[in-house]
Amino acid sequence: MKRFIPARRLMAAASCLMTATVLAVVVDPTAASAAAPTVSDAGSGTLTTSGRTAVSYSGLMNGESFQQDGITTFNGWQYAAFWDQSGYVNLSRRQLPSGGWQNLRLTDYRTTSTDSHNVICIGISPQDGTVHLAFDMHSNQFKYRRSATGTATSPASANWSAGGFGAVQNSLAGTNMSTVTYPQFFAAPDGTLQMAIRTGGSGNGDEVLYEYRSGSWSYVGEFIDGTSFDNNPYLFGIEYDREGLLHVTWTVRETSNGSSNHDLFYAYSRDKGRSWRDNAGTVVATAGSNPLDSNAAGLRVWPNSQNRGLMNQESQVVDAAGTVHVLSSHLPANTPSITDFNTARNSAVLVHYWRDKASKQWNQRYLGYTEGLSRGDIAVDSRDNLYVVSGHSGTHVLQIATASKASNWTDWTVRSRSAANYMSDPLIDHARLKSQNVLSIFTPYTGGSRIEVQNWNTAGG
Repeated sequence: MKRFIPARRLMAAASCLMTATVLAVVVDPTAASAAAPTVSDAGSGTLTTSGRTAVSYSGLMNGESFQQDGITTFNGWQYAAFWDQSGYVNLSRRQLPSGGWQNLRLTDYRTTSTDSHNVICIGISPQDGTVHLAFDMHSNQFKYRRSATGTATSPASANWSAGGFGAVQNSLAGTNMSTVTYPQFFAAPDGTLQMAIRTGGSGNGDEVLYEYRSGSWSYVGEFIDGTSFDNNPYLFGIEYDREGLLHVTWTVRETSNGSSNHDLFYAYSRDKGRSWRDNAGTVVATAGSNPLDSNAAGLRVWPNSQNRGLMNQESQVVDAAGTVHVLSSHLPANTPSITDFNTARNSAVLVHYWRDKASKQWNQRYLGYTEGLSRGDIAVDSRDNLYVVSGHSGTHVLQIATASKASNWTDWTVRSRSAANYMSDPLIDHARLKSQNVLSIFTPYTGGSRIEVQNWNTAGG
């Protein structure tokens, strides 16, 4: 959970490498490094000046870490979604690299929500070019709509207007979706579009999976069970690698209080989420009939107890080599636990976890950057270098840090720090960074009405 806290100084603390059994290699994350990628300003553009301004949980309805995706690139065009101040869904697109934003406003549905959980998520089907939107839900009724076929695969001739989108739907594949939150779209290498979503509520919920093929959705089944254990999984992310393995990481919450978040869990699938394997590769679950146990000891890949200020749903990315990277934040090791979540977040720092695909070993490195109650995003370029963009709920400073694959991501370096202009969570266009090595960032301003898309060229690494 996220609530406003007083401003405090953003610190870059010492970073250290820590494995399951040893603490080693202390480095300064702000020190200049020749190896870590550099970023250079390629210009920013204003997406809107009429974004929704309501603040809850210290964030906005535009720009939350679980908004997968709020900005994305497909077939040479970039797409971004936002709520306007009147409560309407807006979807904008532009032709890269420098086209102007073309906005469409969907006025047949209007939200009354001021809850920052009720974000808009974009999915694009590579198979038929449909654009999918899921929006405005926090433990309530599902809301979804999609575009006409070919909208994203033939953008120059597509009907880019409200008339190009179908009506709002409240269910998929005939399933009951009355209490859902956190839709996440993702596509397999063969173009199959899928969506994961939580059913139930905070402290008592499950993760279920849907699949889109040939113009219709089907229900794959529940793949993480939390309700049987009176808790719920919060996904850091769910994403395919180039070989078609589907990777998911999560933390578990025992109650509705963020202080009960604990541990890092991991599983992967070779068959689009039908069966699931543990870190060692053993099949341990089947979607629908025998889902993953949310807090199974055999799925825990890094221990982290309750009352550690562990933020749920930060970020995950998978690089070209199949290495799974997780961005998390919590209290440093060997510091006292703190039962009040907001107080703990004052001392929580960003942490990089990664799984080496060959050895299946998980690793941990403390980055040392603080962010209060905000959450950062981690992304990878075509060279498998890493980028972390993070804000701070107290200072409103936006920071870009990078690390190189060549150093095994040990040379974290701060490359940019903004003026005190931004709030909520920054969102990276993962697809553009992977394909074009351009870092595009969806960045709401303090107050929420103005949303900017920053663009940074990257080099080195």
